Amino acid sequence: MSRDTARAATQFFGGRVCLDFANTLDWRTSDDPQELVPDYAALLSWSERRGTLPDAASRKLRPRAASNEAAAVMQTAYALRRDIWTIADRLRAGHAAELRLVNRMLSVAPRQPELVRQDRGYRHALAGTDINEPLWPVLWSLTALLASDDAKRVGCCEAQGCGWFFVDESPNRTRLWCSSEVCGNRERARRAYAKRKGVS
Repeated sequence: MSRDTARAATQFFGGRVCLDFANTLDWRTSDDPQELVPDYAALLSWSERRGTLPDAASRKLRPRAASNEAAAVMQTAYALRRDIWTIADRLRAGHAAELRLVNRMLSVAPRQPELVRQDRGYRHALAGTDINEPLWPVLWSLTALLASDDAKRVGCCEAQGCGWFFVDESPNRTRLWCSSEVCGNRERARRAYAKRKGVS
């Protein structure tokens, strides 16, 4: 993650949509966390960058970004994000996930639609008719993660103040950072400085 919120909002180190969504609070465990999706318009922009909504769906939803219903969606989004944090923390500690909010959301979400090809990638064929649509791919990603062996590979960046989650796909499950080039370099420099100064 980066102290530049515009840059951080384009960094996807989680390896799964749901974990990248969990990482939309930059410097999550610091004293000064930075919100990367402060409103519905930002959520749509994040969905476009992450490739979870077709362009046409995003264009249809954008005029509704200032509505009261969009504000309500953001409250649900933040609740889902907090749930993903809790679930990810429990998984990496070897505990069972708490599924109440997830299952409640699944009970009202539609079945996953067919896929469409876009920009050399694939998207769910969401139509842009339901204002909750940006949250559905996050929810589907979370259920896929929980139902797979990847649930045993969830890790959290060990850099001071970061708190970003990822699926550790390293052979020996030894990944320490959300990004070796970003947090890894910063943390190595911090630790080297602290060692020189005799501070932990």
